[in-house]
Amino acid sequence: MDKAFIDEIVAKVVALVRAKMATAVPSQRVLMLFSGASTGYVVGMETIQLLTQAHHNLTVFMTASALHVIGEDNVRRAGAQEIITPQQWVNTPKLVREADMVLLPTLSMNTAARLALGSMDSLFSTLVLGALLADKPVIAVRDGADPYGNGGLVFSETTTGAPALRQKLAAHLQVLADYGVTLVQEEEFVTAVLRCLQPASQPEPAPVAKTIHLGAGQAAILTVADLGNYQPGSSLHLPAGTRLTPLAKETAHRRGLRLLFD
Repeated sequence: MDKAFIDEIVAKVVALVRAKMATAVPSQRVLMLFSGASTGYVVGMETIQLLTQAHHNLTVFMTASALHVIGEDNVRRAGAQEIITPQQWVNTPKLVREADMVLLPTLSMNTAARLALGSMDSLFSTLVLGALLADKPVIAVRDGADPYGNGGLVFSETTTGAPALRQKLAAHLQVLADYGVTLVQEEEFVTAVLRCLQPASQPEPAPVAKTIHLGAGQAAILTVADLGNYQPGSSLHLPAGTRLTPLAKETAHRRGLRLLFD
C-alpha cells in the first residue's frame, strides 16, 4: 500500500481522536497569545480549529509583529472570532482570572527574554506572567525561542556561532520552565493542550522512592510518559548515565520529583 495513502489515513484517524478528546470535556476558556515567531504557526492554527469546533471559549491576542508575520485573516479563517489587537484596551486581570489556560504557540527569542526578566511592559508579557501568578497552566512551543533550534536557524544555517550568546538565550527558556511554563516541541503542542483540557484525576498511589533497574549496558532515556505514575514529591533513584527528554525535565521540576543519580 502506498505510504502517502497510509500517512493520510493515520492523519485522519489522529484528527478524529483529537476532536473527540476536545469535545468530551466541559467547555473551557482558553487564551491564546501570538508573538512574532513563525515557528508554531501551523500547530497554532490546528489548535484554534480544534478548540473552536469543540465549542471551547477561545480568545486570541496578537502582537503587532504577529499581525505582520501571521496575519489576522489567517487566524480568523482557522476559526477564531474574538481577537484582541495591540491597540485595544482590555481588563487584563479579569481576562487572566477568567482563563482556564494560556497558550503560546509562536514564542520568540525576544519574547522569551522579556518574560524571563519578569517585565510586564506589554500586554503579552502581562497576560503570561499574570497567568503564572494566578497559577493558570501556560503551554508554549519552545522551538522558535530556542537558539539551538529554529530560533537560531532563522539567522544562521548552523548553531555554533556566538556560544556565549546562545547559552544566554537558552537560559531564558530554563527560567520560563522554572516559572512554571510548560515548554514543548512543536509536534507535542496539540497533545499537551488536550492533556491540559482533561479533568484532573487522582493519581494511583505510588511509592515515595522507586529504583529503576536496567539491563547491563543499557542507557536510560526517560520521557514524560515514564514519570506519569509517580506522585509529586517522589524520589526516583536513577542509574548513572540516565538522560531525560526536555519535556520530562520540565515535568519532573513542575511535579517536584527528586531525581537521584547513582
